Amino acid sequence: MRPVTASEGLNLLTALGVNVLVRDADTVTLTLSGSRIIARVHVRRSPPSRWDIQRDVESGRSRDPAPDILLYVVPKASVGLVEAALADSGIAVVSLEDGVVILVGKRVEDTLRGALSSDRGPGAGRGRVAWGRFALLRVLLRTSQPRTQMDFAAECGVSQVTVSNGLRALDTAVVRDEGGWRAARPETLWVRFLAEYPGPQGISSYWLSLDAIVRQAQTVRDGAAELDVIVSGDPAADLLAPWRVARRAVVYARTGLDLARLGFSETTRENATLEYVVPADPTIWSTARAWTSMVSGLTADPVLVAWDVQRTGGPDAADAVERIRRTVLARWLP
Repeated sequence: MRPVTASEGLNLLTALGVNVLVRDADTVTLTLSGSRIIARVHVRRSPPSRWDIQRDVESGRSRDPAPDILLYVVPKASVGLVEAALADSGIAVVSLEDGVVILVGKRVEDTLRGALSSDRGPGAGRGRVAWGRFALLRVLLRTSQPRTQMDFAAECGVSQVTVSNGLRALDTAVVRDEGGWRAARPETLWVRFLAEYPGPQGISSYWLSLDAIVRQAQTVRDGAAELDVIVSGDPAADLLAPWRVARRAVVYARTGLDLARLGFSETTRENATLEYVVPADPTIWSTARAWTSMVSGLTADPVLVAWDVQRTGGPDAADAVERIRRTVLARWLP
């Protein structure tokens, strides 16, 4: 089965008339017939067993706020998962390949089967991601000056143990000098991050506006300052190494926001001019702050910006990424 994402499941619910408001990277508020339900989203590569469900229920009770329901997003629903959701209104299912949608103990007739098939972004399973390791790749590219493990931990927003394990895994790609650790071959780290980073995961929503792309990012940043907004994608690339006509803004925020109140219209991934992401990757803010000597503290670090430009695509995306790479690695020249 192909991996699925939380955003795909939520897009299907939206298409079926369910109002979805993102609260954080795995929690949403669903509005059904005027009633609001807090749902904890669990993305699974395969349907959960009854033991998995029981464990998730117990884990949810310890969270604040505790969820009203558990919402499982899976590639294909099993008979056991369907029966569990029909018997227990506290369990909901969105199954993308077979179009099974069960909410509050009732099967939702999927009249839009396949309508969202073109809206599926790159697959990413909800496996355990070593966010600290990917953050370490980014901050190692910040400067050629050696730094201690404590320095890296502060820049990545992770523990020193995580940094130590990450440096060990990089092997000969890093070297240890008298003043600490540094990248031996920065070009290798750049290529490795862009090829291996699984994306920020979490939950994305897609929006459309007729304003200029840079203006759209500014509107969200001004209208949601309290959400600790970080701008990436084309608007951030324009600050680093202007090259191409902006196609899409990417905005990272701590919690969800209905951008309709800021003049945006919700749309599909293909038509979006702005992607609003509540990421599962917790290191995005730390690495952005570490790079503030090169970009603003409200802009993602340049390596993540390049990754976002790459995934946005377009005929000039590769050239734009290359210009960011040159800008970053120019700092390494003697």
